[in-house]
Amino acid sequence: MAAKRARFERLAMPAVNALYRQAMRLTNNPDDAQDLVQDTFERGFKAFDSFQDGSNFEAWMTTIERNAYFNQYAKAKRRPQRANDSTGEYDDWDIYDAAEHTSDGLKSAEEEYLDAFAPEEIMKALAKLSPERRQVFIDAAIDGKSYQQVADEQGVKIGTVMSRLNRARTQLKRELAAYARERGYVTADRNGQAGRQPQSSVGTNAPRRAGSSPSAKSSSGVVQTMRNGDNENTGKEI
Repeated sequence: MAAKRARFERLAMPAVNALYRQAMRLTNNPDDAQDLVQDTFERGFKAFDSFQDGSNFEAWMTTIERNAYFNQYAKAKRRPQRANDSTGEYDDWDIYDAAEHTSDGLKSAEEEYLDAFAPEEIMKALAKLSPERRQVFIDAAIDGKSYQQVADEQGVKIGTVMSRLNRARTQLKRELAAYARERGYVTADRNGQAGRQPQSSVGTNAPRRAGSSPSAKSSSGVVQTMRNGDNENTGKEI
């Protein structure tokens, strides 16, 4: 079984970027795309005995992914929950709403969201990430680099990049939610979870700190500041 798993992973890892791109086109949501890729890996391993040696493994896996999406994800219509019209509360405050990362000058969903916060708030949230998670987040989520490119530049495996990015997103979302609650941008439900005010929505209409404006220092400038500061950091994360 261990040998089978190792052989499967050796064939599957080069296909990760293609699977993620297709998953983003299908789901239009980074979190759902990651779930779909993971589900595809599990399905692919279970069906690995049916794979014919010499066939195109990437094409085989993308077919499994499409089938998985249409058989399960499309039917379930899996999307982040949006604010209730009457209460304005969010059960799932997902800050990475509906944008495929690009490198053609368009802002990513993460950049659009970060622009809604004052620079000092972004700095504080990013500063709480470990240097490794912060660098992966900046490279993949903000700069739009592929997982493979980030992995090559940082000398780590693609799986490590995916893990660090997922953990960075989770932590950053939590930190920004805390700042939003502290400043009265959102309310907390009975479970202590953040809920948005009725007039707010993810994206350019996200709550903005009093006194800040769209012309305030952009997230790209803040990110550059954090990147420069990380040049002096030498700690490593597993």
